[in-house]
Amino acid sequence: MPEYKGVCHCGAIEWTAEIPEEKHILCHCGACKLMGGGEFTLNQIIPKSNFHLTKGDLKVYSYKGDSGDDKIVIRTGLLKGTDKWGKPAAEIYDKDRASWLPQTADASFPVVPPS
Repeated sequence: MPEYKGVCHCGAIEWTAEIPEEKHILCHCGACKLMGGGEFTLNQIIPKSNFHLTKGDLKVYSYKGDSGDDKIVIRTGLLKGTDKWGKPAAEIYDKDRASWLPQTADASFPVVPPS
């Protein structure tokens, strides 16, 4: 499985992530809009066990629904070597997509698809 290196914007935190496929997930949910400062974010959703901190002390802010798996969401732009991955594989929370924004991915889901 390919391993990618990631770094936060200030460089204090570094990690590696094992990502099975070179595909972005575009998210239109309210939380991503607030945290990303735009109408969507590009993400990788991976098992928590695929994330490995290599530098710094991570501050973790987590939310997991009662039925949720142990997953971690990584912003694609924080990973090195993802700039040529192409268009998103899917869009989630498409029900919250801005009306002026066209659908980009071939697949879209009103919320998160069943795993």
